[in-house]
Amino acid sequence: MINIDPDFTRVDQEIIELYSEISPATIGHFLEKEVCDPEIRPVFSNIKLVGTVLTVQIFGKDISAISKAYELAQPGDVLVVKCENVDGLHYACAGEMSTYKSKKLGIAGLIVDGAITDSLEMKELNFPCYARYVTALVGKRLGEKGNVRKNVNVGGVVVNSGDLVVADDNGIVFLDPIQARNILPKMIEEEKREDKLRMKYKNELNMNN
Repeated sequence: MINIDPDFTRVDQEIIELYSEISPATIGHFLEKEVCDPEIRPVFSNIKLVGTVLTVQIFGKDISAISKAYELAQPGDVLVVKCENVDGLHYACAGEMSTYKSKKLGIAGLIVDGAITDSLEMKELNFPCYARYVTALVGKRLGEKGNVRKNVNVGGVVVNSGDLVVADDNGIVFLDPIQARNILPKMIEEEKREDKLRMKYKNELNMNN
């Protein structure tokens, strides 16, 4: 049986747009427990992903909860999937066909504490995806067990549906919406400070060449 928690409030689009200009590493200067395990990596390079989290929890090889999540997802959502049980880590819960579905639904990206397949196809489709493993072993839609919209522990971070995710090639950060709004001015200020330093160093390097 797939258990589904009530719907949730999405992060304001203005906040998402502002965080699209902020690096996870900038946030990582100030926060620690919100930063995901670095072993959950982008499946291809040059990725930037910002959006509202929709959580999914799957058990073993049963990936039915993801199918249910597709029915509930809204454009801009990021599916954040926790694969429970040791065996579950080795079964892919998403691949090429599900990526086509995600693109059609307007899902912004996918983060999997577990495995995916078809990484090359995801790259071709330019679909932002992070995973702990890439495998040819694919899960099954058994419909026996799974959760959607419940809090999950992904890469050592407790994540709730409705959280903000900010991710790029350097890593993944999860923020609750209130926290995201409260620290935003400081993050913008830090990005501006780094921009000034970057230009200064680039000018100095150009002068020495």
